[in-house]
Amino acid sequence: MIYNKRNYLGLYSILLSAFLMASCSDEHEAVQKGTESPAVVQADISAFKVDGRVSSLEGENEIKDIQACLFEDGLMTEVYTDLNKSSDTYSLKLKSMSGTLYMLANTEGLIDLQQMKDRGTTEQEWLNTTVKAEEGVMPRFFAGKLDLKEQPQGQFVLPMSLKHGTARFDLLVKTGGVLSVKSLTLKNVAQESYLLPQTGVVSPEGAPVEDMHIVFQQPLSRDSSGIAYVGEQANQQLKVAAEMEMNGKTYVKEVDLPSFLKRNTVYTITVRKDALSADVKLEVTAWEDGGDVALRPDFDGTITVDKGASVLPEGVVVSESGNVVSLPSRALDFTLAFDCDDELEFVSSQSPDISVEAVLSEVAGEKKNCFTFHKALLPPGYPQEEAKVYFRRKGLNENYEEDCVTLVMEENPIRLEGFSFDRENYTCDFGRYIDNEMGRFTIPEGLELVAEFGDEDPWVKVEKAGEDANTYRVVGGWKPNDPKADGRKQSARLVVRRISDEQPMEVYTVVRRNYGLPVTYLNGTWWCRYNAIGNSRSFDDQVLSSSDPARLAGQTVQDYLKTCSSEEYVRLWNAAYEGNNGIALQAVYRDGKVTLDGWRSSESNHINKAEPASLAPDGYEMPTFDDYKNILGLFPIPTTWSGFYPENDAANRQYRSEIILEKRSGIQLDGHALNEQWSFSVRSIAGHGDEPLTFYGVGCQWNNDGVNGNWLLLACYNPNVTGWLLRGSNANLEHNGAGANNTRNVRFKKSPVEYIYQ
Repeated sequence: MIYNKRNYLGLYSILLSAFLMASCSDEHEAVQKGTESPAVVQADISAFKVDGRVSSLEGENEIKDIQACLFEDGLMTEVYTDLNKSSDTYSLKLKSMSGTLYMLANTEGLIDLQQMKDRGTTEQEWLNTTVKAEEGVMPRFFAGKLDLKEQPQGQFVLPMSLKHGTARFDLLVKTGGVLSVKSLTLKNVAQESYLLPQTGVVSPEGAPVEDMHIVFQQPLSRDSSGIAYVGEQANQQLKVAAEMEMNGKTYVKEVDLPSFLKRNTVYTITVRKDALSADVKLEVTAWEDGGDVALRPDFDGTITVDKGASVLPEGVVVSESGNVVSLPSRALDFTLAFDCDDELEFVSSQSPDISVEAVLSEVAGEKKNCFTFHKALLPPGYPQEEAKVYFRRKGLNENYEEDCVTLVMEENPIRLEGFSFDRENYTCDFGRYIDNEMGRFTIPEGLELVAEFGDEDPWVKVEKAGEDANTYRVVGGWKPNDPKADGRKQSARLVVRRISDEQPMEVYTVVRRNYGLPVTYLNGTWWCRYNAIGNSRSFDDQVLSSSDPARLAGQTVQDYLKTCSSEEYVRLWNAAYEGNNGIALQAVYRDGKVTLDGWRSSESNHINKAEPASLAPDGYEMPTFDDYKNILGLFPIPTTWSGFYPENDAANRQYRSEIILEKRSGIQLDGHALNEQWSFSVRSIAGHGDEPLTFYGVGCQWNNDGVNGNWLLLACYNPNVTGWLLRGSNANLEHNGAGANNTRNVRFKKSPVEYIYQ
C-alpha cells in the first residue's frame, strides 16, 4: 500500500464553518423566542492533529473538571463552575458581551478560580500564572480564551476551542521490523510553563529543567503515539536521544529538538533505517507545519450515503453531498448504505442517542456497506443538534475525520411551558407536591394530547387552552383526605397521538410527590384538621391524610383528643410558632412552670404579616382573618360558653355554626400534670359542611413567665395584624392583634385548586 501526504485542512475548515453557521442560526431563533442571555459560548476540545487530521488517543480528550472566569476592565469579576455538557461540547450562557472569558479544564487542585477572584486577581497576574510539573510529569490540562467585545454583533453561538496545554510526542519506527527502540530521553525539559498562551512561545523566567527518561517495557519495533507530554516552552537546549537495538547491536542517536515546543502540537520522533546501508537516522517533525512524514494511508474522498441502497423513513433527508443526514425529532430506525471501495467498520457516535450496528447487504451481486441506525426521541425543549458517526476502513487501526457521516437531529416542534423532560426516560419529576396548572403543550396540527394513568388515580387533567388553539393545559389535581397521599411518587403518562387513528407518537411522564393534609370542608373552605407541627413547611413533619389518627379511629378530632393517650395528645398539641421561620417551639416543664423552649422576647417579625403560603407546605396556606370570621361569627363575641354556643345563628347570616367547648385533664408533660386543657369545635348548621373543625393547642406565651394555659392565639394572614384569641380565663372568643413575640397556633387551609379528583 502506498503512503502519501495529503492536506485536508481546507475540507475540515469548510465542514466546521457549516456546522457553526447552522448552530448560530438555531441559537438566533432561540433569542427571538426569549432566551435569557445574549449569547452562549460553546467550547469543545481542539484535538491533537497530524497532517491536518485529528489524531486523538483514547482518554486524551477526557474532561474531568471544567471552570471558567471573566475579566472586565482588567479584574476577575465572575467564576463559573456549572457548565452544561452535551456530547463533547460545554456551554456557558453569558450575561453580557463585555470582557475576556477564559476557560480551563482538568485544573482541579491546580487552579482555584474562586480564591483568585476573592483576592482581586488582575488580568496581568492571571496571564502570568504558571503550571509546574510534578515528579517530572506535566499536568494534562486545557485552556481557552475569548475576547467577547470582538465577537460579531448578533451572533448567538460563540465557539471556543479548548487547547491542550501541553505538546505531545509520538514515535514512528520506519525500519522494516529489523530495529527496536529501547528508550528515549528528552533532555533539558522545562518543568514549568505558563497556564495560558503568551505572545509567542516563551518560558517562565528561571524555569528549572530536567531530563525525561522514557524506558519501554518491551523494545518497540512499531509506531507508538503519546509517549510523552511536555509543557509549552522556549528552550534552545532541548534534545532527544534514542537508544536502539538492531542485530544485537546498540545504537544511540541524539538530535536537537525544536527550540520552541508549542502547546496543542504533535512532535513526531522518527527512527529510520537507510535502505542502502545500516545507518540509522533520528528525525523530528512538528505537525503544526505539516512535515514530510506520512503516518497514514492516502484514501481518495470521503464516504457518502448511497440513497438508492438506503432505507429512509419519512422525514429523513440526505444532503446533496451525501455526507449529511437530517433526522426528525421522533424516535426512529433507518438504514444507510455507504459508497466506499473499502469495507467499513463502525467506530463511535458522538451522540449517546445514536446507536449503530452493521447489517449484511448485497445489491446486484455487490456487497454494500450498510448500517442500521437507532435514534432516540429528542424531547421538546432541546435545540437542534449535530453528531458525527465515525467509521474505520477494515484492517486499519487509525480513524480519519473524513470517514464519518454527520447526523442533524432536528428540534422537536412541540413547544413546552412549565415542563422539562430528561433525555433518558422522558420524565419531568417535580420532586415535590404540585397542583393546578403545571404546564402547557403546544403541538402540531393533526395531533392531540391525552393523559393515561394505568393503575394510578386520575390526578392529571388535560384540556385545550382555547377553542381553536392547539395548546393543551396540563392541570394537577387534588384529592381531599387521600389515604394514599403519603409522599409517594405519583406519575401520569402524557401521550402525543394522531387524532386520525389515536396512534401514539411521543410519550412523556410527569411525576410529583403525592402529599396531603387531612381536611374538613366548612363554610366554603377546606380547613386542615390539625395544627402545624415541627417545620411548618415540611410535609414530613405534619399529620398526613394517609395516617390521620382520628379518621382511622372513626372519630372527630375533638373526640379523639378526649380519648387518645397522653403521649399522643402531647404529640399533636405541642407546637407553637413565633416569627416567620416556620420552626415550632415546644413546651417543656422547667423551673416549676410550662414554658416554650427557645421563646424570643425580642422577636420582631409578626406572623400575621407573613405571606399566606410562605409558612405552609406546597398547596396550602395560612387562613385569612375573614376565613376565621366565616366560621367564628361577627365581632364582638359574647362571653362565657357553657358547652354549646349558637350565638351567631342569626337567620340573616349566610354561615351559621355551633361551637362546642371541651375540657380534658390528666395530660402529662415531662412527668408533670398539665392544667385542664381546652379545645373547641365549630360545626356548620347551615349545610356548609358535615364535620366539625376542632381547635386546640399550647397556650400563647408573651413573657418569661411561661405559657398562658388555654389562651389560644390563632395565626392568620392579616397585614393589619388583628387575629383571633380564645381567652382562657373565661372562654371568651375575641379579636386580638397581640405582639410579634406572642406565640401562636398555626392552622392551614387548602389553597384554591382547580381540579378535584376522586
